[in-house]
Amino acid sequence: MKKVLLSSLLALTAFFCASTSSLAQFSKGDKKVNIGVGLGSIGANASVEYGIMDDLGVGLFASYERPSTGIIGALAGVNYGYNQISIGPRAAYHLNRVLNMKDENFDLYVAGGILYRNDSYGSDYRAYRQSVGLSGSDSGLSLLARVGASFQFSDNLAGFAELGSGGSWLQAGISFKF
Repeated sequence: MKKVLLSSLLALTAFFCASTSSLAQFSKGDKKVNIGVGLGSIGANASVEYGIMDDLGVGLFASYERPSTGIIGALAGVNYGYNQISIGPRAAYHLNRVLNMKDENFDLYVAGGILYRNDSYGSDYRAYRQSVGLSGSDSGLSLLARVGASFQFSDNLAGFAELGSGGSWLQAGISFKF
């Protein structure tokens, strides 16, 4: 029942907020803030983007994630989670014009960047890692490579989903365009 109610509310919001302008086109000077959650692991992420030219935005990405060791850790007799914080520059190229997409509310994009990542482990997991010859914590650079899509509900509000490396592999949330 809750799913039906939530779906109906989302559909009504989309219906009442949609306009006929070119909502999803990303242009020079546009400002966008994304706030999302990681799906598949506990996590949160945020990014800001500023349009430096039509279809191209640059900004900053940050995420917190608490992945678990999953099936591999469970098979090894360890199933501890750890904390991962990532931050770094992000660039996004919006593909609507290139792909000649007709839906004005839908935005397809690719994003990339280089992140500084810091992983920290609890004492039990740290001891396990050291017993197999790994360090008790990790930090360093990692790649941000994502494909994403957003759907504009109004001139300033959208929902988004992204898939790829950097933070949780699957992320979803809301976007605010200024």
